[in-house]
Amino acid sequence: MRCALVFLLLMLNLLTLSATPCQAVKLNTPAPDFTLKDLQGGRQALSGYRGKLVLLNFWSTTCPPCVQELPSLNDLYKDQRQAGLQVLGIALDPAEKPVRELAGKLRLEFPVVLDSNKDVYFDSYGLFGQPVSVIIDRTGLVREKMLGAVDWSSPQIRAKITSYLKGR
Repeated sequence: MRCALVFLLLMLNLLTLSATPCQAVKLNTPAPDFTLKDLQGGRQALSGYRGKLVLLNFWSTTCPPCVQELPSLNDLYKDQRQAGLQVLGIALDPAEKPVRELAGKLRLEFPVVLDSNKDVYFDSYGLFGQPVSVIIDRTGLVREKMLGAVDWSSPQIRAKITSYLKGR
Protein backbone atom coordinates (compact mmCIF):
# COMPACT_ATOMS: atom_id res chain seq x y z
CA MET A 1 0.00 0.00 0.00
CA ARG A 2 2.77 2.40 0.96
CA CYS A 3 4.64 1.65 -2.27
CA ALA A 4 1.52 2.41 -4.33
CA LEU A 5 1.03 5.70 -2.49
CA VAL A 6 4.64 6.74 -3.09
CA PHE A 7 4.30 5.83 -6.78
CA LEU A 8 1.07 7.85 -7.08
CA LEU A 9 2.64 10.90 -5.43
CA LEU A 10 5.67 10.62 -7.70
CA MET A 11 3.47 10.45 -10.81
CA LEU A 12 1.41 13.46 -9.70
CA ASN A 13 4.60 15.43 -9.10
CA LEU A 14 5.92 14.53 -12.57
CA LEU A 15 2.65 15.58 -14.18
CA THR A 16 2.66 18.97 -12.51
CA LEU A 17 6.29 19.58 -13.44
CA SER A 18 5.85 18.68 -17.10
CA ALA A 19 2.48 20.26 -17.75
CA THR A 20 2.47 23.60 -19.50
CA PRO A 21 -0.13 25.90 -18.00
CA CYS A 22 -2.87 26.65 -20.50
CA GLN A 23 -5.02 29.67 -19.88
CA ALA A 24 -8.04 30.49 -21.97
CA VAL A 25 -7.80 33.77 -23.82
CA LYS A 26 -9.94 36.35 -22.08
CA LEU A 27 -12.38 38.87 -23.53
CA ASN A 28 -11.15 42.45 -23.95
CA THR A 29 -7.49 41.37 -23.86
CA PRO A 30 -5.00 41.36 -26.74
CA ALA A 31 -5.36 38.33 -29.02
CA PRO A 32 -2.23 36.17 -28.95
CA ASP A 33 -0.36 36.45 -32.25
CA PHE A 34 0.48 33.36 -34.25
CA THR A 35 1.75 32.33 -37.66
CA LEU A 36 0.45 29.19 -39.39
CA LYS A 37 0.94 27.54 -42.78
CA ASP A 38 -1.88 28.08 -45.28
CA LEU A 39 -3.12 25.73 -48.00
CA GLN A 40 -1.11 27.58 -50.65
CA GLY A 41 2.17 26.86 -48.84
CA GLY A 42 2.51 30.40 -47.49
CA ARG A 43 2.31 31.64 -43.93
CA GLN A 44 -0.48 33.65 -42.35
CA ALA A 45 0.17 35.74 -39.23
CA LEU A 46 -2.65 37.17 -37.18
CA SER A 47 -0.67 40.40 -36.81
CA GLY A 48 -0.86 40.82 -40.58
CA TYR A 49 -4.58 41.53 -40.25
CA ARG A 50 -4.30 44.41 -37.76
CA GLY A 51 -6.86 47.07 -38.61
CA LYS A 52 -9.43 44.53 -39.76
CA LEU A 53 -12.16 42.77 -37.84
CA VAL A 54 -10.85 39.20 -37.63
CA LEU A 55 -13.03 36.16 -37.15
CA LEU A 56 -11.02 33.06 -36.27
CA ASN A 57 -12.96 29.86 -36.86
CA PHE A 58 -11.43 26.68 -35.40
CA TRP A 59 -12.78 23.55 -37.10
CA SER A 60 -11.98 20.10 -38.43
CA THR A 61 -13.21 18.00 -41.34
CA THR A 62 -14.40 15.25 -38.96
CA CYS A 63 -16.73 17.60 -37.08
CA PRO A 64 -20.19 17.67 -38.73
CA PRO A 65 -21.28 20.97 -37.10
CA CYS A 66 -18.01 22.54 -38.25
CA VAL A 67 -18.56 21.49 -41.84
CA GLN A 68 -22.22 22.57 -41.67
CA GLU A 69 -21.38 26.16 -40.68
CA LEU A 70 -18.60 26.74 -43.24
CA PRO A 71 -20.87 27.71 -46.18
CA SER A 72 -22.65 30.46 -44.22
CA LEU A 73 -19.29 31.65 -42.87
CA ASN A 74 -17.97 31.81 -46.42
CA ASP A 75 -21.03 33.84 -47.48
CA LEU A 76 -20.52 36.24 -44.57
CA TYR A 77 -16.89 36.71 -45.61
CA LYS A 78 -17.82 37.35 -49.25
CA ASP A 79 -20.47 39.89 -48.19
CA GLN A 80 -18.38 41.76 -45.61
CA ARG A 81 -14.72 41.55 -46.66
CA GLN A 82 -14.92 44.91 -48.44
CA ALA A 83 -16.13 46.42 -45.16
CA GLY A 84 -13.04 45.10 -43.34
CA LEU A 85 -13.98 41.58 -42.20
CA GLN A 86 -11.22 38.98 -42.37
CA VAL A 87 -12.17 35.37 -41.72
CA LEU A 88 -9.37 32.93 -40.98
CA GLY A 89 -10.32 29.26 -40.96
CA ILE A 90 -8.05 27.30 -38.62
CA ALA A 91 -8.21 23.60 -39.41
CA LEU A 92 -7.31 21.28 -36.55
CA ASP A 93 -6.95 18.15 -38.69
CA PRO A 94 -3.70 16.19 -38.38
CA ALA A 95 -3.38 15.94 -42.19
CA GLU A 96 -3.61 18.62 -44.87
CA LYS A 97 -5.25 16.54 -47.63
CA PRO A 98 -8.81 16.32 -46.19
CA VAL A 99 -8.71 20.04 -45.33
CA ARG A 100 -7.63 20.92 -48.86
CA GLU A 101 -10.33 18.68 -50.36
CA LEU A 102 -13.13 20.13 -48.21
CA ALA A 103 -12.01 23.72 -48.76
CA GLY A 104 -12.04 23.07 -52.50
CA LYS A 105 -15.40 21.32 -52.46
CA LEU A 106 -17.00 24.17 -50.49
CA ARG A 107 -15.11 26.82 -52.53
CA LEU A 108 -13.97 28.60 -49.40
CA GLU A 109 -12.71 32.07 -50.27
CA PHE A 110 -11.24 32.96 -46.89
CA PRO A 111 -7.73 31.77 -45.99
CA VAL A 112 -7.50 28.36 -44.34
CA VAL A 113 -4.50 27.60 -42.17
CA LEU A 114 -3.37 24.40 -40.47
CA ASP A 115 -3.00 24.01 -36.71
CA SER A 116 -2.35 20.27 -36.87
CA ASN A 117 -0.61 20.14 -33.48
CA LYS A 118 -3.29 22.40 -31.99
CA ASP A 119 -0.64 24.78 -30.65
CA VAL A 120 -2.75 27.87 -31.30
CA TYR A 121 -6.01 26.15 -30.32
CA PHE A 122 -4.83 24.73 -26.99
CA ASP A 123 -1.68 26.58 -25.97
CA SER A 124 -2.22 30.13 -27.24
CA TYR A 125 -6.02 30.41 -26.96
CA GLY A 126 -6.85 27.70 -24.41
CA LEU A 127 -9.88 26.52 -26.36
CA PHE A 128 -11.89 23.30 -26.20
CA GLY A 129 -14.76 22.05 -28.33
CA GLN A 130 -15.49 22.42 -32.00
CA PRO A 131 -16.33 24.51 -33.80
CA VAL A 132 -15.29 27.56 -31.86
CA SER A 133 -15.02 31.11 -33.19
CA VAL A 134 -13.14 34.10 -31.80
CA ILE A 135 -13.85 37.67 -32.90
CA ILE A 136 -10.94 40.09 -32.68
CA ASP A 137 -11.64 43.78 -33.18
CA ARG A 138 -9.64 46.18 -35.35
CA THR A 139 -7.34 47.06 -32.44
CA GLY A 140 -6.44 43.41 -31.76
CA LEU A 141 -8.64 42.80 -28.71
CA VAL A 142 -10.66 39.60 -28.26
CA ARG A 143 -14.33 40.62 -28.22
CA GLU A 144 -16.23 37.32 -28.48
CA LYS A 145 -15.76 33.58 -28.14
CA MET A 146 -18.52 31.41 -29.56
CA LEU A 147 -18.60 27.68 -28.91
CA GLY A 148 -20.62 25.56 -31.29
CA ALA A 149 -21.93 25.98 -34.80
CA VAL A 150 -23.17 29.45 -35.70
CA ASP A 151 -25.61 30.37 -38.43
CA TRP A 152 -23.54 33.21 -39.88
CA SER A 153 -26.49 34.23 -42.07
CA SER A 154 -28.81 34.93 -39.13
CA PRO A 155 -29.93 38.56 -38.73
CA GLN A 156 -28.62 38.64 -35.14
CA ILE A 157 -25.13 37.50 -36.13
CA ARG A 158 -25.05 39.80 -39.15
CA ALA A 159 -26.04 42.75 -36.92
CA LYS A 160 -23.32 41.83 -34.41
CA ILE A 161 -20.66 41.67 -37.16
CA THR A 162 -21.87 44.97 -38.64
CA SER A 163 -21.65 46.58 -35.20
CA TYR A 164 -18.07 45.39 -34.75
CA LEU A 165 -17.19 46.56 -38.24
CA LYS A 166 -18.46 50.03 -37.29
CA GLY A 167 -16.30 49.97 -34.15
CA ARG A 168 -19.02 49.55 -31.55
